[in-house]
Order: sequence, then structure tokens, then C-alpha cells
Amino acid sequence: MEEKSLLQKLRSYPPAVFFMLGNEFCERFSFYGMKTILFIYLITEHEFSPSKATFIYHLFTCIAYLTPLIGSIMADSVFGRFKVILYGSTIYVVGHVLLSLGAVPFLSYPIRSSLDFSGLFVIAFATGCIKPCVSAFAADQFTEDQKDLRSQFFSFFYFAINGGSLFAIIITPILRGRVQCFGNQHCFPLAFGVPGVLMLLALVLFLLGWSQYRKYPPSKENVGSKVIAVIYTSLRKMVGGASRDKPVTHWLDHAAPEHSQKMIDSVRGLLNVAVIFCPLIFFWALFDQQGSTWVLQARRLDGRVGHFSILPEQIHAINPICVLILVPIFEGWVYPALRKVTKVTPLRKMAVGGLLTAFSFAIAGVLQLKVNETMEFPPTLGRIYLQRVGNESLITDFRFKNSGELIGDGMLPKGRTELDAGIYTFNTGIKNESQEIDISIQNKGYVMAVFRLDQGVKVVKFDYKVEKTDNGATRVFVVSAKDDENTLVYAINKKGKILSSCELKSGSYVDVIPGIISDPNVRLYWGPKSSCSGADCPNTVALNAQMGAVHVLHIHPSTTEDDFNLLVRPNSVSILWSLPQYIIITLGEVLLSVTGLEFAYSQAAPNMKSVLTAMWLLTVFAGNLIDMMISGTRLIPHPALEFFFYSILMVIVMGVFILLAMQYTYIEDNDEEITITESEKKDVIALTEIESGTATSDKKE
Repeated sequence: MEEKSLLQKLRSYPPAVFFMLGNEFCERFSFYGMKTILFIYLITEHEFSPSKATFIYHLFTCIAYLTPLIGSIMADSVFGRFKVILYGSTIYVVGHVLLSLGAVPFLSYPIRSSLDFSGLFVIAFATGCIKPCVSAFAADQFTEDQKDLRSQFFSFFYFAINGGSLFAIIITPILRGRVQCFGNQHCFPLAFGVPGVLMLLALVLFLLGWSQYRKYPPSKENVGSKVIAVIYTSLRKMVGGASRDKPVTHWLDHAAPEHSQKMIDSVRGLLNVAVIFCPLIFFWALFDQQGSTWVLQARRLDGRVGHFSILPEQIHAINPICVLILVPIFEGWVYPALRKVTKVTPLRKMAVGGLLTAFSFAIAGVLQLKVNETMEFPPTLGRIYLQRVGNESLITDFRFKNSGELIGDGMLPKGRTELDAGIYTFNTGIKNESQEIDISIQNKGYVMAVFRLDQGVKVVKFDYKVEKTDNGATRVFVVSAKDDENTLVYAINKKGKILSSCELKSGSYVDVIPGIISDPNVRLYWGPKSSCSGADCPNTVALNAQMGAVHVLHIHPSTTEDDFNLLVRPNSVSILWSLPQYIIITLGEVLLSVTGLEFAYSQAAPNMKSVLTAMWLLTVFAGNLIDMMISGTRLIPHPALEFFFYSILMVIVMGVFILLAMQYTYIEDNDEEITITESEKKDVIALTEIESGTATSDKKE
């Protein structure tokens, strides 16, 4: 019989599944759209410390992977899959509305916080509830004689998953960081709002197929409770000594005769497989930091690649891209080649995958050490930085006002000096005039400009944050002996576009934020706003805009590039140096995560599949719980040491895993009993693969 063409097969699909494809694409975009920018939102808008932002980020993920247990119970025992998806999607939209409203900057902080965190909880609860239902409900639309079509459909289903998540990871950071709104350089209301609109569209697409869906009633089957009952019965009898006179080969055999031998054997197989999930807990602890600690590292990398600029969150798109490339390469060439020289087993693949994941964090630690060399650390406790500029060359008798203690030799040099916070006096100018400066706010940076004028000496002071700029910006403070509100300073790119402007007033600044495609070479122009409006201004100086840098520019009649003074060093380590760690952790994912679930399914009884799914989801939950306890509490204060700690921890875990794997006896596949079909395998893998936005291979090893 001649095989049908792809178009003929598509025409044979139940019409309802096309609504599910659109629904899945939009829902994945909405989830990853908000999650991709969540970490930076918590740092920039809520001004949380990195550790607190990490704690909340992983708490959100924990809830999102604990609530699927609730969703599956509701679908199997109460409402059925259709109603759980319907109710969950509706609540999902409400969560996005709350989060988008909370991002509006002119609302009071208590209102914003209430909207934000209620929205996050609602989204985590809703996505968790529908997570175990969507792919299974889509599979329900096929009849038993359409198994081949159902298997093929899942390829399209995973394309929808990957497409939605990949586009979200690329697009929403652009809406966040390259669009300005409400007078803010970040546009979080839009960046959260667009995913909200996509979730609303997902709900609409789901509703459009209402009349065509096959809706099955809840099965009322609860295998999980039976597993717990078997374990409880065995433990109760062991503790109570009720079966000491009856020797058994395994402690679970004590559950007889209350439970059937088939059920006891199934639980025994389940517990044997459970050990395979142990390294997965630590794998997820490392893997999910791509959205938190790795983003934090990427914020201090130079995102310029030629004329392109990459935002910190966007580098995570490497993961799904690499999986789409690596999976067919491994299945088509790597595994077949290795089988010619050695035996390739699932446990060996998992061991290599875990070690590669550990290696990726070792690389991240080395990269962090290089980043640390470019960091601008704040003054030590109780001290400040003082940056001296201006045309006055002589400052003498620099001392504390209260104690009169002379600082050094009393000569304050140009450039940056670290001092104790306080009030100081000094002499300057031809007439040796006495001056006073208050720099008493601790851990700040101050600019002090001393100008010699015809009528005497003028001292100008302003403070700045001793930290790198956010959003890839280059900040330039202006300082002048004569402030003039009628004179404007413009930052203009090579195309003549005004990027930013400010008044010629000491302490004012312009921010040069790179576009998606932009040239780092810009020019600053200034002149009276009544006679010029940008590049037509008579005064100009060139600026090489470097991400993260902060400068102060002394503006005077003959300003040149030499009048720039660097306050905060730029990000000088390229973001491309983070590619190795992303590629290697993706290799670890392909070898460990995907293989682990497929192996577990091949070794457990068919009636344990739903329990395996629950255990799989709980590994993600437990992994993020570890992140909350370590990274979220700043247990290890230095980022590089923290990366090395996770790497060593994963090596230790994999060492124990290898020892256990060496003792493991494989259960050979039995087609009649425990072989997992492709559609079933994909159905379950969907539960966690959507977390990384990746697809898995259709081939079973």
C-alpha cells in the first residue's frame, strides 16, 4: 500500500488538534515570555538583591512544578481534562493581567507588589494545573486506529512548544529593554502584556474547538494512593512485627495478602527506578539556574557582538537551538558510532550527562572569575569614592572638618580617591581660598569639580552609584563651571538619531542604550536649545559607548575626549564566552534528562506511568528547592565559588550514581508489558521538556 503524503495525513487529522497546536504555541510563549524577564524585573523594579530575586524566581518554579500534581488529580478524579484546561487557562489570563498591571511604574509600591506576587502565584498555579492535561487531551482526539497519526502529531506538538518558547526568549527581552515607556528605560508593562495577550489568544483558540473535542469523563483511577497503601502496609507490618514468622525476599512482600502480588511487584520496580531520579534533582538545580544566576552573570558581560547587541536573558535561547541541532546529530551519528566500539547503555549516557552538567558550572565559575576582574566594587564600609575633576590644579590642606586631621600630605590628586565618609575642608585657588565639601553618605561615589574662574573658585559636587549601568547602557554625567538650563546635551548615533538628552547642569546625564543593531561610536553635541536641536549644535565630542560604563565629562569651551573621566569600568568580557557553558549543559540535558525518563519508563510496570510522571515533576520541584536554599539565601556569598560548589556537588552525586548504576540489573523490554509507545513517551516528556523549551528525539534507543 502506497504511503500517504504529509498533506494527505494532515487532512486525516481530527480538526480539533489544530486548535490545540495553536493553543500550545501561544501558552508556551506566554509562560516563557514572562519567566524570561522575571529575574531582571525583580532586580530592577523591586530592587531586590540578587539572592532574594533568585529565591523568588525558584519559588515560582517550585510552585509551577508542584501544582501539576493537583491538576492531574482534578483531571483524573473530578473535572476531566477538558474542564481543567478551560478553568486553568481562564485563571492563567487573570494572572497575566495582574502581573502586567503591577508593572505600571506610577502605581504605589504596595499596590504593585500585591499585583505582582498575586499574579505570579496565579500563573504558577494555572500553568501547573494545565501542564499534565494539554498533551494528553490532544492525544485523546485521535482514535485507536490513528496511532501513527498521533505519533506524527506529537512532532508538530513539540514544534509548537519549541516555537513558542524560542520566540518568547528572543522577543520579550527586546520589549523589556529596547522599548521605553512611562518615562522608564524598561517597558515591563508591554513585556508582560504581550505574553498576556498570547495567553488570551491561547484560550480563544481552545474555545474555538469546543464543539469538535472528544471529552472523556474523569477516570477516577488513583494509582498513587495504591502505591502509598502498599508501602504503608509493608512498613506497618514490619514495625508491628506482624509477619516476622514469614520470611520474605523483599520488604514490600509484607503487603500481601492485602495487596495483589502484581501490585507489589509494580511498586518494587518503581522504587528500584526511583534511585535513577536522584541525580535528576541536582541536574534541575543546576539546569534551572540558566534563568537566574546565569542571567546575573550575563548582565555583567559585554553583549555587543559586532553591531548586534544581545540582552542577558536572550543568551538562554542557545539551549533550545542547541537541542534541535544536537539531538539528531547524537541519534544519527554519535550513538551509532559509539556502539561500534563500546556498549551504549542509558545509565552510561546519564552518567556522562551529569558530569557534563557539572563541567558546565565549572566553566561558569572560571568565567565569573574573569568577570570579577572587571567589576566595580563599592567602597568598603564607612568609606566613599571621591573623583576630582575640573581645571583647578592645586588643592592643599585637605583634612577632616571636625577633627582637623590632615589627609595624607593634604594634596588631593585628580582622579579617584577612597576616603572615610564625612565633611572635609581644603584650600584652593590663587588666593588659597578655604572650601568645604560634605561627602558623608557612606558607600557612595562622589564627583567633586573644582573650577578656577575670573571671580574666584567654584566647587561643584554630586553623587553617583558605584555600580555598572543596567540594560547595556553607557552613562555620561556632565559637569560644568556654568550650569545653563537653556543649553542641552544630546547623544546622537551615526544615523543622526537622538538617543538621549539632558540639560547642561552638573550631575545631569545622558544614557546611550544600544539598539538591536547599533554602532558603539556615538557623538555628544551641546548648544543653546533656541538655536540648535541635535547634530546642528556647534560643540561636539566623540564617545565610544561601552556596556556598563559610567563617565563624567567636563564641558568647557574647548572640550575634547581627554575631558572624559571613567567612574565605573565597562563590561569587557564578551557574552560569547558564555556559549561553552550553555552548549555543554545542553549536552548534559540531552544525555541525562531525556534518557532518564525514557529509561525509567522502560524499567517500570505500565500501571506505574502516572506515578513516574509525578515523581519526575517532583525532581524539578526538589531541584529548585535546593536553589532556594543555597543561591536564594546567599549561603555562598561569592558567585564564582558558588558555581564551583554546584559543580563539585554534581560530581559527588554522579559518583554515587555510577556506583549504584554498576550494581543495577536491567529489566529487558517486554513488548507486551512495559514497552512505552512513542506517543506515551512524548506525552510525559512534554511535562518537563517545555521547561527548557526543547524537543526530544522520536527514536527510542
